[in-house]
Amino acid sequence: MLRTAVCLALLASPLAAQDMLRSADQVRLDALDAAAGSALLTALAGGGRGDLDLLQEVMEGAPLAPIQTTLPGDWQCRMLKLGDEAALVVYAAFDCTITTDGDGFILTKTTGSQRLTGRITLAPEGMVLTATGHVAEVEPIAYADLADDFETDGTLWPIVGRVEQPAPDRARILMPLPALESEFDVLSLRR
Repeated sequence: MLRTAVCLALLASPLAAQDMLRSADQVRLDALDAAAGSALLTALAGGGRGDLDLLQEVMEGAPLAPIQTTLPGDWQCRMLKLGDEAALVVYAAFDCTITTDGDGFILTKTTGSQRLTGRITLAPEGMVLTATGHVAEVEPIAYADLADDFETDGTLWPIVGRVEQPAPDRARILMPLPALESEFDVLSLRR
């Protein structure tokens, strides 16, 4: 019942995420397919066999429709960074939590040296994450409070991505052209 109520709230305000996107982040989101293609080619050419196997597993499966998702709950999350200087870097699993807030979902990465907090809402592109990444020692600020021209100061950075859930126990967030360290990030969520 809660899942239906949250999904109906998401569907009732489909432009919420797009209205909130900073202009540079809209450009990033619009470049998702091109950035993914380029980063995947780099990862395939230079990534290690085990990391490539994990990448394939994470990217496997078509996403469920937003109304079918079961995002709220505790997750193990793992960042995969593709492209740029390192072809493919896979980090250890960390803890993430997704809760509902009436207009969508709140995602919080609660462990690790780099964390994030943000909102998942529905946009024409599908479910979209708008978040602020931060180092563990720094208090995050809300994505909506970031200046439109802010990129990063090394301790805070904007994050935008498309959220997909291919199965009840798996989800992924595709983050094109991130502010730090890579050409394309994928946050894998499992429970």
